[in-house]
Order: sequence, then structure tokens, then C-alpha cells
Amino acid sequence: MAANIEEVMALRAQQPLPAHRVIQLRSNGMHAVRMEFVVRLLRSGLKVDTLSIYWERAHEFMLRREVEKVHRRLVFGRRQRVIGRFLDLWLLCYPDDSESRAEVELEIDRMVGEVRQMLDETVGQP
Repeated sequence: MAANIEEVMALRAQQPLPAHRVIQLRSNGMHAVRMEFVVRLLRSGLKVDTLSIYWERAHEFMLRREVEKVHRRLVFGRRQRVIGRFLDLWLLCYPDDSESRAEVELEIDRMVGEVRQMLDETVGQP
């Protein structure tokens, strides 16, 4: 279930939401951000293993009942890694809030560029 405009406005104003909604919105946002990253990687023509794209320490923060002023880390790769940093608020509001969507998309674009560079360097190695 997506955030409605009233929930986005409340989150932006640092007003509390019911704990179950915070958990639900964060889970939805985490899934949507990861899926958008995967789609952009595939559209860019990169061949990737989607199992190596995961939220670092997801089990620790997924069920947090309140908004936290921290970045959550989306990781690509195992040995060589590309890490994206996403504010908790962005995850809660994505994709319904234009400001959060813009910030998320910038970070995803940066990550895709870094993955492309990393894979190009790996292919060039003997």
C-alpha cells in the first residue's frame, strides 16, 4: 500500500505515524528502490546477478517503528561492492513524494554508473 499525500506531509513535518504504517511504508519503499535499481541496471544493458543486490542489515532496521535520521545502504556485489545510501525518510515516501523520488533516482543513477565502471574494469583485467 502506497503512502497517501497526508502521510507524506506528516512524515516531512516530522509528525508520527502509526507504527504499523511506518513499517509497511519502509518495506514498500525498500522493495521499490531495489526494483528500480535492478530495472535501471537491466535497461543499461548490464548483465547482473540480482541475488547480489541487497539491503545491508535489513533485518535490523526493517521493523523499526519510527522514522530514523539515518541512511540505509543498498549493496550491489559481494567481493567488489557498490553501495547506495538512502535516507530512511526517502524509503518511507518513495515513490509518492517528488522530492524523495528525485533524491532516490539521483542515487540510483550514481550507483548504475559506478557498477558500469566496476564491471568495465573487471572485464578489462586478464
